[in-house]
Amino acid sequence: MTGWLTGKTARVEGESPAIINAVTTQGATLVADGECDIWIHVAQPPLVKPAHELTHIQWRASLDAGLDRCFLGAREFADQCRARGKGGAILFTAAPEQAMGADHAAAVGALGNLTKTLGVEWARDGIRVNSILTLEMGDSLGNLAAYLVSDYAAYVTGAVMGVGLDD
Repeated sequence: MTGWLTGKTARVEGESPAIINAVTTQGATLVADGECDIWIHVAQPPLVKPAHELTHIQWRASLDAGLDRCFLGAREFADQCRARGKGGAILFTAAPEQAMGADHAAAVGALGNLTKTLGVEWARDGIRVNSILTLEMGDSLGNLAAYLVSDYAAYVTGAVMGVGLDD
């Protein structure tokens, strides 16, 4: 039996055993760098610190980790897709805005808007961009991620989805 992602290559930046397991179970081959069909960015949650205790350096570090790296990685992936004349799928994952403090909320709120904007802007190039916001790290996250980067979700772009916690 072949999986949804058979014949696809995927690069996963960040740690998510559930996503890696689901993507490879569905047939994708993981690559460490270079060209690929799928690019997934898994943002690691920052340390939670009250807003009044954040330094400017800490604030910028959260925005860099939660937003800037997503945009820069996605732009590089999209450039590679355009150069080879082939579309692709981008997926961002992060904790929801409310979960991790003001710095994280700002980054993830902007990530949601970035997802919607790139989803529309890059659709003409066949590049889909979606996000999952969740604290879930189990099978539900992995399965949704595998679906969103598959051809079965070829009509889904610019979506920001949430996943509840597994029981």
